[in-house]
Amino acid sequence: MAAPRPSDEDEAPAEAGGKRSYSVPAAEKALDVIELMASEPDGLTLTEIAARLERSVHELYRVIQTLEARGYLYRRDNSDRYRFSLKLFELAHQMPSVRQLSDSALPVMQALAPRVQQSCHLAVLSGHEALIVLQVDSPLPMRYSVMLGAKFDFAETSSGVVIYAHSPPHVREQLDAWMSADGRSAAEREQVARRAEAILASGIEVQQSLAVSGVTNVSVPVFDYLGHVVAALTVPFVPQRAAKVPLETVRGLALEASRQISRNLGAGARGPDAEAGKRGDRR
Repeated sequence: MAAPRPSDEDEAPAEAGGKRSYSVPAAEKALDVIELMASEPDGLTLTEIAARLERSVHELYRVIQTLEARGYLYRRDNSDRYRFSLKLFELAHQMPSVRQLSDSALPVMQALAPRVQQSCHLAVLSGHEALIVLQVDSPLPMRYSVMLGAKFDFAETSSGVVIYAHSPPHVREQLDAWMSADGRSAAEREQVARRAEAILASGIEVQQSLAVSGVTNVSVPVFDYLGHVVAALTVPFVPQRAAKVPLETVRGLALEASRQISRNLGAGARGPDAEAGKRGDRR
């Protein structure tokens, strides 16, 4: 049976090289709405969405109704503001690799948080951003935590630079090119490179947070069964009277936890370099 052909009205003119581009207006509208709403935590009304996308309310009404019915958008009671749900995040976690990472890391992190009396989170690289895929809160009443699903510029987080440090050359080159295109100065790019080299030498980054004063990030890599870096485990250390575990102890426990997660992923001898970890413990 011949494959169905698009109708004449959907067929676009031939592009250079003989390729054809086909437009799917409904899909494009839905993706436009999703991409817009992902950056609007306070939500938008239908009228506001239409204005932002420079489309009519009539064009978007059915699209938004469908996205709401499928769970991508939601409204609170008695509100006309649509908000973006976590459904895409949940779908991503159904991918075998992400689910395996979460299953391997969660029990280790749940054991780590009370031992260090601090929160901890796990991040993966998503493009040029560090994406938070797991978060476990500190048992103490006062705590610092990162929102699940949050994204941060990789160069401004310990998690991102730890993953960058252990990434293969082609990934580092892509991230270097992105920093250059983003207007980062040569000095800023060199600082990231120096941090990466220090991480490779010690097996860990312990650095004052660039985002939150008073927080010291303790960040370590997580590896898969092939020895590829897949994530970074970070403990944002917040000194307070109730927290009795010193920073040096937190460093050692974070390294131990990252090795356990890597072993759970099958890293074995290919996982975190034990000698580098020992060097980091002595720093």
